[in-house]
Amino acid sequence: MGGEALRLPALDRLRALRPTLPRPARWDWAALGILLAGLVLTGANLLLARGDEPAPAGVAMLFVFLHLAVACGGLLALGKTAKEGTGLGNLAAVGAMFVGLGGVMLASALWAMA
Repeated sequence: MGGEALRLPALDRLRALRPTLPRPARWDWAALGILLAGLVLTGANLLLARGDEPAPAGVAMLFVFLHLAVACGGLLALGKTAKEGTGLGNLAAVGAMFVGLGGVMLASALWAMA
């Protein structure tokens, strides 16, 4: 009578159906952080572009280099998550690279308009 009367067989079947997701590694969190930083920079860049007057050349150049740093950081995170991380980290790192490179193109277009 070691507690077997309180055991519900339906719960055991539900636990067997639950998918097992891997725990995110340290580099997965870093890739997600880089992706979020790129999205915040892109949002700030788009807010700057919506203004009536063109952005100063120095600010546009700063956005170009910040987005370039996000793209390079995403590439670094992809290399680390491919080795030590999970699929979620890989997707976040690839997304960070795309967001960074897209931001470079957007910021360089704003730089050309200034």
